[in-house]
Parts: sequence; C-alpha cells; structure tokens
Amino acid sequence: MVLSLVAKKPSYGYEIIKDIQEASSGLYVPSPGVIYPTLTLLEEQGFLESEIVERNRKSFKITAEGAEHLQLNQETEATIFRKLAKARDMQHGGNLAEDIEMAVHRFKALLRHKMVLKQLNETQTRQIAQIINDAVQQIEQVNTLLTDHDVE
Repeated sequence: MVLSLVAKKPSYGYEIIKDIQEASSGLYVPSPGVIYPTLTLLEEQGFLESEIVERNRKSFKITAEGAEHLQLNQETEATIFRKLAKARDMQHGGNLAEDIEMAVHRFKALLRHKMVLKQLNETQTRQIAQIINDAVQQIEQVNTLLTDHDVE
C-alpha cells in the first residue's frame, strides 16, 4: 500500500500516514515506527528513492523497479483497496452497534498516533480532555435515559 500511495505522488512519511488514515476512514493510523522502517526497506530494495527537501525532510518517489513491482502485484494492491472500501462502506452503512465500534476504533487509532498528541500544547490538551469528558458524560446520560425507559 505504501508503494502504491507513493506511486500516485511523491510523499513524506507523515503524508503517507495521513493517506493511509484517510484510505481506512480512520480505522488504521500507522505509527511512524511502522512507516519509516517500511520506507527504508522499500528504498533498500530499490523500489523507492528519497531526496532531502525542505527542513531536512525526506520525500520519497517510486523508481522504475518499484513501478514494475507494483505492476506485478496489482491483484494484491486491488485486494487491499477493496478491503478498505468495504470497511468504509461498513462504517457508513453498518448497523448501529458497528457504528459505535467503528467510532471507538477511530478514537483509539487517534490516541495511538503519538506524533499528533506530542504536538499539542497545554491549552489543546485541556480542550481535548474536556471534549472526552463531555462525551463520557453525554453517553452516561443516554445510557441513563435508556435504563430509565426500560424500567417504565
């Protein structure tokens, strides 16, 4: 998938993380500890090449060997994107319990993406904590309403 994304446009590691997050509708957000070793491996295999650009960041682009490898593995690429499309469809058209599960998965993925959390300042951190606490309180209220309704 990384090779496929870079084939579409030269990218930085962080852009690839965001592209995968978007492709999976937030269900999976790879960590830098997954993406950067993968990029290094693909570069060592001759499938990608990098160049240092703005602020000493590496931008990766596909090589002729990488394009050939991608061509030879079109079915695998298609399968990955088909599964992602199915996950998106389930997320947007699934049953209500699945909607809650998907929301929880997206939330967990966001929290696991430490790069985002490390960039927060104190105000942003407090705002996010408040949002989470408000959400918990609202869920408790809904649950109380449901429980009270069941008793009646």
